[in-house]
Amino acid sequence: MAFIFDMDGVIVDNAVWHLEAFAEFGKRHGLVHTKENYTKYFGNTNQTIMNSLFNTILSSDKLNALAEEKEIIYRELYRPFIQPVEGLPAFLENASAQGIPIALATSAPQENVDFTLDSTGLKKYFSIISDASMVKHGKPDPEIYLLTAAKLGLQPSDCIVFEDSIAGIQSALSAGMRVIGVATTHKPEELLTYVNKIIMNFDARDQFIKDLLQMPVQ
Repeated sequence: MAFIFDMDGVIVDNAVWHLEAFAEFGKRHGLVHTKENYTKYFGNTNQTIMNSLFNTILSSDKLNALAEEKEIIYRELYRPFIQPVEGLPAFLENASAQGIPIALATSAPQENVDFTLDSTGLKKYFSIISDASMVKHGKPDPEIYLLTAAKLGLQPSDCIVFEDSIAGIQSALSAGMRVIGVATTHKPEELLTYVNKIIMNFDARDQFIKDLLQMPVQ
C-alpha cells in the first residue's frame, strides 16, 4: 500500500496565490478573465491552460515561455508565505515511520515541485515524484497516476491518493485508486460525490492512518 499526493492544494494550500498570479499574468497580456474564472484550470497542465487562455494552439517555445512567466509570478508572490497544509509534516513522518511508500503526482512543472518541497522541507518523504514533464496527457487523464503506481511497483488498487481538484480526483479514480478529498480548493460538498473520504487537513494519529489503509475500493 502507498500514499500518493497531489501537490497544489494538498501539500500547500496555495489556490489564492495561483489566482493572484493568473490575475497579474492576465493583466500583462490583456486577458479578460476574472480572477475567479481561473479556478476552472486547477489540476490541469500549463499546456492545456495556456492554449485555452489564448484560445489558440501555441508553439512549444511560446507556450513554455508564457507558462514560465506565470509560474515565476506565482513563486515570487507565494515565497514569503509558503507553508505546508496543517498537520502534514507530522502525518508524513508517521506514515514514513510505518514504512508506507509516499509519492507525489502533480500537474505542476518541476520548478514548482522543487520550490514547494524545498521551501516546506518535505522532499525527504517522497521516494517517487512525477510531474507534468513526464506525461503526455494531463489530469483528468489517469496517465500520471498510472505512471506513479508503476514507479512504485504497485497495482493502482493498492494506492491511496490525496487530491483537492475535481480534475485530479477524476484522474485518480479513472486510474482505479482510492481517493481522499482535501477540502482546500473546493468546499467539502463539491467533492462529496467523488471521493471515499474528505479531510480538511491532516491528522497524524496512528489510528487515522490505519483507517485510511483499510478503506474499501469504491
